[in-house]
Amino acid sequence: MKKYLFFAASAALLMACSEKPGYDITGTVSDSNLNGKYVYLYTYGSNDAAPLDSALVQNGTFTLKGTQETPALRTLRFAEDVVEPVRANTGENAPFSATFILENGKLQATLGPSSSVKGTPENDALATLQDKIKATRQDWDKLIKDMKSEDKEVAEAAGKKLDEIDAAVTSFVKSYITDNNNKQSAAKLFYDFRYNLTEDEQNDIIAQADSVFKTVPGINAMIDHLNILKNVAVGKQFTDFEMADAKGQMHKLSEYVGNGKNVVLIDFWASWCPPCRREMPNLVNAYKQYKNKGFEIIGISLDSNADAWAKGVKDLNITWPQLSDLQGWKNAGAALYGVNSIPHTVLVDKDGTIIAKNLHGNELNAKLKEVVK
Repeated sequence: MKKYLFFAASAALLMACSEKPGYDITGTVSDSNLNGKYVYLYTYGSNDAAPLDSALVQNGTFTLKGTQETPALRTLRFAEDVVEPVRANTGENAPFSATFILENGKLQATLGPSSSVKGTPENDALATLQDKIKATRQDWDKLIKDMKSEDKEVAEAAGKKLDEIDAAVTSFVKSYITDNNNKQSAAKLFYDFRYNLTEDEQNDIIAQADSVFKTVPGINAMIDHLNILKNVAVGKQFTDFEMADAKGQMHKLSEYVGNGKNVVLIDFWASWCPPCRREMPNLVNAYKQYKNKGFEIIGISLDSNADAWAKGVKDLNITWPQLSDLQGWKNAGAALYGVNSIPHTVLVDKDGTIIAKNLHGNELNAKLKEVVK
């Protein structure tokens, strides 16, 4: 009998050793209306592709099991006709959807108005960060509403508070990214917060990141974009291009820039862009103050409709030269200057050297006071 027990124990041990490790996702769904519906597992960044797996929600729970050879970003969500997609705040999960690191181990998914996946060190760290982001933004919706107030003081106070919250969130997200430059979750956040990070900050992060970080969807495009920006960095000569004015006549940028006469602000904007419209009165005032002192502005519009462009120029009292190829975000000049958000400004000295980028408001006024004599 002892001999039999020995062999039985040995066989069980061998079977256990031969079993591949796997993942076991236990999920809960807070909405009872989703009972009887399927939740799907997708490759992150490929939501149009077929799901990798699915699970039926029963009594508010579901289970997914499998084996994952290497950790990878995945997204859990319902079909769009079951849960209508909602755009989430940057860095947060959308309701009833969660992006996480799929890796072998026991994972716990919570899908609801606030969603998360926990159970492994990286997923736990990501969920903690997301909770911190959400807590910091607890007054976000009210402040957005207050910004639209007709009471100027209320609107300005709300705008200031929103900027403070945004800066705080960006600060601790940046810390997470730099502390985890070998993690896919950090790479996803890097992509999500790319508009909040300066060009120098992005270059520093990429320089330190490992190959796993760089495999995340979107990172290669960011690297390509940063390489374009190096060609139009501060201290470089401006890049020339040719584009039509509102009458269809072609002009080279060099007709206005680098001719030894003026300091020139190249302003990438569009009539449909609210931040551009908010900034325009400042540009109008700066132009009035400095246009006879060796200062010029050349507007590059990312409009795609000629009538909307013309109306924007008129309504905003723009009197400086304007060019556009009416290709929207595919604007050829914007591509050469790595423009992926507007308003985007490039300040060029009289000899064609780029001396500053993305100056707005008081920062632009201070710089013009320094360089335009």
